Formats: sequence, structure tokens, C-alpha cells
Amino acid sequence: MSAILESYASDDRLHLDYIGISNSEEFRRYVNLVEDLQRVNLLSLSDDEKLAFFLNLHNSMAIHAVVRIGHPGGMIDRGAFFSDFMYVIGGHPYSLSSIKNGILRSNRRPPYSLIKPFSNGDKRLELAFEKVNRLIHFGIWNATRASPSIRFFKSQGIESELRNAAREYFQRDDGMQVDLAKRTVYLPRILKWYSADFGQEKEIPEWMIKHLDASKAGLLTHLMSDGGSVNIAYQDYDWSLNS
Repeated sequence: MSAILESYASDDRLHLDYIGISNSEEFRRYVNLVEDLQRVNLLSLSDDEKLAFFLNLHNSMAIHAVVRIGHPGGMIDRGAFFSDFMYVIGGHPYSLSSIKNGILRSNRRPPYSLIKPFSNGDKRLELAFEKVNRLIHFGIWNATRASPSIRFFKSQGIESELRNAAREYFQRDDGMQVDLAKRTVYLPRILKWYSADFGQEKEIPEWMIKHLDASKAGLLTHLMSDGGSVNIAYQDYDWSLNS
């Protein structure tokens, strides 16, 4: 997949040439390698190794899903994209949703759902993280224009890589904006959808400061330091394909 990005991703890794990917020798080799995941044992991995594995798996699967079934055009189609397209890993099926919400988010309900990905007794729960690392949301890629840029991670130094991913995402216009005149901070909508992971809304700006470049951090610090109220608004999410 790293070789595929070198050949078929834009320099900023925000756009992919899916037709080129689908016809490439690298993708054919990738699909063959995926079959070996049926026999892999993940229980021996360290937490950092497991984190890198499942982030990379999610992002690779998303590319595969676009090539094989197409990208969702509406809410109904998203169910098939995120829940129906699956890999068998270590003898168990995994969808994009079960990787994200079941493993990486410690078996938390996805937005607008009342059901946890894994029920009690599900063997996949053995791999779920005990605590949610907020930064995973900036390493998870889902083939949309509003998604963070696609990247693949190494287990060594993954926390630093995720911090860089967050900083890069917040630097974008659709990532985070500060309007001093309106005393408003415009946040990515994923922070609203996954509020269970990010905590109380009023605490988010303070957490964000350490993940911003100097310019945006300065604006946000100035807004928060004068004692006035700070308004929070959320940007629209662009679901269109990042081709």
C-alpha cells in the first residue's frame, strides 16, 4: 500500500487515482497478501504494534472497498461500505466499522447507533483497546474529501505520527478555524460525532492548542485568555470521494 500511495496519491495524500490503483500490479499483490491475514495471530502484538496494524488495515481496506464496491453516495450506501465489506483476520470477520469502533474505539457505539460493534463473549473483544486514544481519529481515513490525509503507520513512534496527523488536519481550512470577531471556533464535525472520545465540548479548544501550528494556536489562546465566552460551531463534512 505504501508503494500504491507513491504512485497513485497526490503529493498531499488527499486525492487518489482509484482507476490507476485498480489496474496496478501493486494492488494485485496486495489482494493476494490479504488472504494470508486469515491465519495471523494478533494476540502477541504490543499495543503500539496493534495500533499501527489496525490503522493501516482500516486505511488499506477503505481503498479496497472503493475499488471493489464503489464509494457511498448517501446514508444507505454507507452501511454497505462501512459494515458489509469485510476481511477475515485470524479467523474472524472485520469491517471498517468494527475495526474503528470495535477495536480502536474500545467497542464504543458508532454515531447514531444504539448497538456496540461486539457483543459480550465476542472473541474480537480480546483485541479491543482498553482506552480510546483521541488521536486515532486523525489517522483513520475513509476516502472522503473531509477525511484526514491517508497515511500508513509504523509501530515505533506511532504516537508522534498521530500528533503530526492531527496538526496537519487542523491546519486545513476544513479542519479548524478561529473567528475572533464572532468569538467562534469552527471545529471538524468528527469531533461532534465522536464526542464520547473527545470529552466535554468546552474542554476541546484547550486540548487542541497543543496540536495546532503557532498561528492558529496563538489565535485560539488569545480568544480564550480574555475571559469572554467562546462559541463552538462545527463545519460541514464533505462526503464526496477524494478522487
